[in-house]
Amino acid sequence: MNQLFQTRQVKIQTLAEYLNLSRQKLNLDIKTVSMLTQIRPAYIESLESADWERLPAEVYIKGFLKQLAQVYQIKETDLVDQFEKERAFIQKPQPASASNRKSFVRLKINPKTLVIVSVAVLVIGAAAYITNQVRSVLTPPELAVTDPLSDLNVSGRNLVIAGRTEIGADVSINNQAVLVDKGGFFAENLVLSPGLNVIEVKAINKFGKQATIVRRINAKVETVATQPTADVNITLEIGPESVWIYLEADGAVVQRGTMLAGSSKSVSAKKEILLTSANAGSTKIIYNGKDLGKLGRSGEVIRNVEFSATEVK
Repeated sequence: MNQLFQTRQVKIQTLAEYLNLSRQKLNLDIKTVSMLTQIRPAYIESLESADWERLPAEVYIKGFLKQLAQVYQIKETDLVDQFEKERAFIQKPQPASASNRKSFVRLKINPKTLVIVSVAVLVIGAAAYITNQVRSVLTPPELAVTDPLSDLNVSGRNLVIAGRTEIGADVSINNQAVLVDKGGFFAENLVLSPGLNVIEVKAINKFGKQATIVRRINAKVETVATQPTADVNITLEIGPESVWIYLEADGAVVQRGTMLAGSSKSVSAKKEILLTSANAGSTKIIYNGKDLGKLGRSGEVIRNVEFSATEVK
């Protein structure tokens, strides 16, 4: 009998395990996935470890899963369905105790009680709304920078700065606007200049009140002189203002985020490089060793400039 019937262990893959495996199959690290999805690295780590307490509201988690599904090239519905199953299991309500059931039975509800409760709820709600509006007019918006939490020293040019602000407020980093989601969360990829970088994060609400947080990041950047080996080579030099930059090299995204004033970035490709700049007057181009000067006027947005081996379009 023992030879005919044997038990087999079946491993049920959780959402966290599936996300971790999907990322590893593509040979992507968390930092790269963060740059491609604009999801904070801490949130990606929490998703891969099923640490729900460190994640924002459920609606944002589902948004994160949609962005990850696009990068990992898997079905969005599979991720969301598995998340809802696991979330329902974790939040499964506990049966009420006998004492709680007795208390519920003793509670008497009549029309007069309903009217009193309804009026009280309306009064409390109105007072809370008025208080919130007065606070918004008189006080600066809420602003928190959660990554990095303090000034620090880094090696390399790249840094992700993330945080949260009051819903509806506009956020900028060194006067360069950044994207804020519906929950007030933001995350931006920065390219640093060598040495000290003073990063000013500013939030302005609809009443014109503003809050500011400053981070001082000292970047140690090792410069290595190399000879271009590809057919298309460009170097961006940013200044006098910070600039949001998007770069593609042969169809692959190599930069999407804010480059601080004083920073630079070199990119090579075999066929073509595609560039978008949110401030052409602060974007200097060196193309295949030739200084082309500024891309355009100060504050001008120029999209999809193509650099190929023979010409610029």
